[in-house]
Amino acid sequence: MTLPAAAPALRLAALLLASHSPTKAERSTDMDVLARLCGHSPQQTGELLDRLVATGTLGAWQHNRVTDEVFWQLPQPQARTRTCTPPDRHRMPRS
Repeated sequence: MTLPAAAPALRLAALLLASHSPTKAERSTDMDVLARLCGHSPQQTGELLDRLVATGTLGAWQHNRVTDEVFWQLPQPQARTRTCTPPDRHRMPRS
């Protein structure tokens, strides 16, 4: 997870998500737990998560209000494409 220069609250939220992010593709925790660890209300934590998505630090997130569980996804690494130019082909003169 990389985060450009940002407010300490945003960096703390990114750090908490990273620490709760095992190798699974989708991560989750309870909103109350995440909010408490961030030192904010659940609403403020939701706003922090929105900002993390906006900066590209977080791929997506969703709050299940029934279970109070927050799910998030890290951004997918962009596939690097290489532009390959064919080598110059020189014709040998016929003898």
